[in-house]
Amino acid sequence: DKTNERSLSPIPTGELEDDVVMATVVLSGDDVERLRERVKSESPDQSLHLSTFVIAYAYTWSCLVKARGGNAKRSVSFLFLGDFRERLDPPLPATYSGNCMFPAGSYNRKAVDFAEERGFVTAVEILSDLVKGLSSRKIETIVKEFADAFESLHGTSQFGTVAGSTRLGVYQTDFGWGKPVKTDVVSIGEGGGISMAERRDESGGVEMGMCFNKG
Repeated sequence: DKTNERSLSPIPTGELEDDVVMATVVLSGDDVERLRERVKSESPDQSLHLSTFVIAYAYTWSCLVKARGGNAKRSVSFLFLGDFRERLDPPLPATYSGNCMFPAGSYNRKAVDFAEERGFVTAVEILSDLVKGLSSRKIETIVKEFADAFESLHGTSQFGTVAGSTRLGVYQTDFGWGKPVKTDVVSIGEGGGISMAERRDESGGVEMGMCFNKG
């Protein structure tokens, strides 16, 4: 709302359609390692940042673009939230205890970049650059890039976001009645996003939550 840019009002939420379902797709530690080795063998860049987050997000995103189908030249965009608490210049004071998050993403790409056979590896290469760029690029540059792209995002046919991380330790949380049996990020249902968490009973595995229509 340009008439009230500084507002604490929550973002309006829409009604979910009746045919929307939530599902969890699991990647085992072995799955992640096989995908990591595939990237190493197919990408000419041997300095890629091949974290579990990058591998899992890239694989899921490329699968979603393929599943959507449609015009190969349609515009697609995807992003994630970066933690800038230790990346600001001048730095935040040591006593700072809040968040400092901002999106880093790849905007207005062509669907064919991710839907073709090499789509997964392409997504890894892009995400790797974005993750490494959190430390090497000034936040002002990333903010401007997002602001410039934001105006044109209404024309994108598919928009990917991810909530969570494999490092949050959600399954280690215990408020006195034991660790969670299952966790879901219900807010992803509002925008067709995905969520990510570590597997409950396996080190190195990933749970990817998705919310889409049944079709």
